[in-house]
Amino acid sequence: MNEIRITVTLSLDEKHPEDGYIDFNLTVDGQYLHEVGVYIDPVDLITSATMSGEFFIYTCDCGNPACLGIDDGVMVSHTSDKVVWRLRNPIAWPPDEPRPDWEHDAEFAFSRENYLQELTIALDHAKRLAHGFNLSGNLWVGPDLTTEGLMALEVPREEGIFFSREPEGRTVH
Repeated sequence: MNEIRITVTLSLDEKHPEDGYIDFNLTVDGQYLHEVGVYIDPVDLITSATMSGEFFIYTCDCGNPACLGIDDGVMVSHTSDKVVWRLRNPIAWPPDEPRPDWEHDAEFAFSRENYLQELTIALDHAKRLAHGFNLSGNLWVGPDLTTEGLMALEVPREEGIFFSREPEGRTVH
């Protein structure tokens, strides 16, 4: 099994220090799969927790993956105990240049428990950072995503893996 790690950072804009941005950082087996300038779409990432299909987890900060030459999303599939990603490497390539000869398809399999845990912790961290943002400017939380939209995102809870529900519906970690 591969290991996914997701961290979240809050950074100030160099040109406008009153503005900030939240960035999801995703590694597989300790390596970034994408180049600098490619962003993680929190909505597609969280949706991939329970749904199979093509997700543009990697995208441009404007929300249009084609800007960066990302023509194919991550194909996500689920079994009872794992989440599988199939994607093209490199993920992004300048749209006006021919794809490289070394291009290939890659596949990663994550334990379902690890995947859900990483998504849950990262989303919680992002929400805490957004909630604590007190500067006078704007906060960018993801492509085509508002702070309210980020706060409304939820990773579906599963019994017996990482989460357990209390009778009143609160989640205990």
